[in-house]
Amino acid sequence: MRIRALGELEVRGPDGTRVDLGGPMLRALLLRLAVDTGRVVTTDRLVADLWPHTAPADPTAALQSLVARLRRALGRDAIGSHPTGYRLDLPPEQVDLHAFARAVAEGRPREALALWRGAPLADVADTGFAQATLARLEELRLSAVEARLDLDLAAGATPELVAEIEELATATPLREGLHARLMRALCARGRHADALAAHERARALLADQLGADPGPELREAHRQALRAPTRRPGLPARLTSFVGREHELDELTRALAEARLVTVTGPGGAGKTRLALEAADRTPAPDGVWLVDLAPVPADDGLLPAVRAALGTTDRPADFLAGRTALLLLDNCEHLLDGVAGLAADLLARCPRLRVLATSREPLGVTGEVLRPLDPLPGAQAVALFTDRARAVRPGFTPDETTTAICRALDGLPLAVELAAARLRSLTPAQLTHRLGDRLGLLDRGVRGAPARHRTLRAVLDWSHDLLDPAERTLLARLSVFAGGATLRAVEDVTGGTLDQVASLVDKSLVVATDERYRLLETVREYAATHLEDADRVRARHTAHYTALAEHAEPRLRGPEQAVWVDRLATEQANLDQAMSDRATSPRLFTARLWYWLVRTELAEARRWATAVLAADPFPDPTADLAHDLATALLAPTPDLLDRLAAREEPAALAVAVLADHTNRARLTAVADRLTASTDPWRRAAGHLLRGYATAEIATGGAAPAEEHYTAAAQGFRDTGDHLLLACSLMFRSVLQADRGATAEAMESLSEAMRHISTVPAVMLVQAARLHARAGDLDHARRELERAERDAVHDDDPLALARLHNGLAEIARLSGDTATALRWHHKAMAVDPALATTQFLAGMHGNYARTLTELGDLDLAGHHHERAVELARRSQDGPAHAAVLEGQAEWHVARGDRAAALDLLDQARRLRGTDNPGLRARVTGTSGPGTG
Repeated sequence: MRIRALGELEVRGPDGTRVDLGGPMLRALLLRLAVDTGRVVTTDRLVADLWPHTAPADPTAALQSLVARLRRALGRDAIGSHPTGYRLDLPPEQVDLHAFARAVAEGRPREALALWRGAPLADVADTGFAQATLARLEELRLSAVEARLDLDLAAGATPELVAEIEELATATPLREGLHARLMRALCARGRHADALAAHERARALLADQLGADPGPELREAHRQALRAPTRRPGLPARLTSFVGREHELDELTRALAEARLVTVTGPGGAGKTRLALEAADRTPAPDGVWLVDLAPVPADDGLLPAVRAALGTTDRPADFLAGRTALLLLDNCEHLLDGVAGLAADLLARCPRLRVLATSREPLGVTGEVLRPLDPLPGAQAVALFTDRARAVRPGFTPDETTTAICRALDGLPLAVELAAARLRSLTPAQLTHRLGDRLGLLDRGVRGAPARHRTLRAVLDWSHDLLDPAERTLLARLSVFAGGATLRAVEDVTGGTLDQVASLVDKSLVVATDERYRLLETVREYAATHLEDADRVRARHTAHYTALAEHAEPRLRGPEQAVWVDRLATEQANLDQAMSDRATSPRLFTARLWYWLVRTELAEARRWATAVLAADPFPDPTADLAHDLATALLAPTPDLLDRLAAREEPAALAVAVLADHTNRARLTAVADRLTASTDPWRRAAGHLLRGYATAEIATGGAAPAEEHYTAAAQGFRDTGDHLLLACSLMFRSVLQADRGATAEAMESLSEAMRHISTVPAVMLVQAARLHARAGDLDHARRELERAERDAVHDDDPLALARLHNGLAEIARLSGDTATALRWHHKAMAVDPALATTQFLAGMHGNYARTLTELGDLDLAGHHHERAVELARRSQDGPAHAAVLEGQAEWHVARGDRAAALDLLDQARRLRGTDNPGLRARVTGTSGPGTG
């Protein structure tokens, strides 16, 4: 069935035939339900919206009569009943109001606008309930129109398109986005004066009607219009468009207005020359702008002749420029630093109205020099540059995720991006991506006519490398062993380099210095690695340094410095991973890193490295037995192995012994007893945490003592400064408090847990959502889950996503939106069972069964309840078992068997140790009113 409300209401049956709805009240009822498709609209809301002025004598009966008639027209299943009201039970895509909104949100403007047949909700446009929806739809329509115009402008600003945008801007005069697009279209047609006139009209209109200035989009269009091509005689014409760098251009132009010597520094291929030319175009210099290209000048004695040639004079440059308000652009100064510095200082001293703009891979070092370092392009700008250059060789090229990956792999270095785009003449983007492992070889074909030093990526780097002294070349090569950068101490320890040498490479734009770390761009790193002569010795020092770092960090991950060392190890992950490629030391490094993976809940990462460590067996170091046992236990645990680990003292060994089989109460209790008997405060707190888990999750009826253990654990970890395990203890306590109905206490515990960790894991956000849902704040619950989903998608964590989808399904069900709940259930159920715990699988099946019960599919709901109970029983998790039994009790109520439901609630109470009074009241009470 299709419902079309974007225009006069029209309903089409499954076979495409038109459905006759009859009178206006039925049409109004359908439209009101269609606005909230899949969501329950309360009886009170429907009565108020359908009869805003004078309600019938018995409004509930009148509404039920309308619902019955509408069901006869559409089919009984189309309108669902709920204790509080009714809902339209159709997938949102079958209602054009929602299909339109989704198409706009997903960037399909043409498809969205094709659904727009006329004035939406035409049958009820004058009613109160329609007003907010109409305003939202009109905003969506204008957004879709603007998105469609952007697509059209990208294909070319035809005269017809300009006329259309003019008409739209006139019809919607306060829509700044349309005025901005009109200006862009006019500029694209070469009508810059008309674009400026359009801006003035829009500016005056906004000031008159709203008392407001133009917003960012219109201001940007105005700025672009002001930058009409006006080539200055002393500067070369550009053959390609200037893409990105708008902020850098503004900063450089501002610097030139305030200082007389400005130097743009950056690595080779960063776009220094192009940026300087654009800034020179914008800098007021009524007496002239001159470019001096110093790249072909071999030595200082060729400097003055090159400047004279650029100025077109035989006079001394200082005499020629003495009385002029001018700008001199000295390009590619890095190989003539002493000569250029002297020349610039002399000219600026003798020519008071002269400004000098220089580009160099290294500062000139002149008094008064203002530096403007130029970094590689950020992601979006690099993609825009690649797209622009790609379309020159492959018309119609459309960027996608592969484009983003290419630009990221090339560090956003403009020259590399342009050379890669040119390769699309003969390669597809996918082929290009696969060959980026050898980027220097891949990008070895440059542009004919370009300066020799810029024709290939290797030539750019050769130019910089040749300017280094032998010690700097050695250091640069040795820096290539670091992955993801390094601290100064690591650089000194591994490479033998000094601070002065490192600083020199930073000045020469070969090393990037950020946040007390030093790194090479990947392109530079690949090049430097080809010059590494003592590779084995340097890599051995790298491995030794990072093994020592991990071993130093390991005990500090359980104390007050925890956050510092978690961040430090996260920052050094790439270096630590690289160090583990050394077969001789990988078992030792694996053992040192394991606690970090455990506290970060990165078990998949731990298992990945466990596999790698076991692949190195037999171990070269006979003392690596612990690493072997830990790795084996993570992948294929046996009772004997876990007992052996449980008898050890190392925290990582005890944690693996417990985590690998958390249902073994005897082992868990033995470890907990040994820890709580310790004199060490951290170990005692860990013992209480394990006792709480053993009591609550495995024993029957142990909720109260378990809560006491979690409280003791929390206090112990609070005292020792282990914030992560403190948060874990509070989280477990929150679950127990929620189970006994103490929602406020549970939220207080969870809030404290969240305050102690910088990144809130998905499991805590799911718990927060459940607590908000229990408190009746479903919108807040939904926001918590959507926030967690974004994080899980970013982290590529399928189990976390399944937990979130399960939670979103529960929130949708509680909101009465069972259609949406089903979609989330289907996503959750797609998780690989091998990734999930039996507790989660039990809860997932139980949650799905509850939604099926609400939908009336009791047979399928019964099947999933049975599956949930079977999994919960197998998990030996008391609270999980109790939760699924409570869901099964609701299913028995739906079947009319309250006695069986009460029996299940009694079983759940014995398992958990506390009752669920709200559910028991619903089971023993009567159903709510208004089922229609």
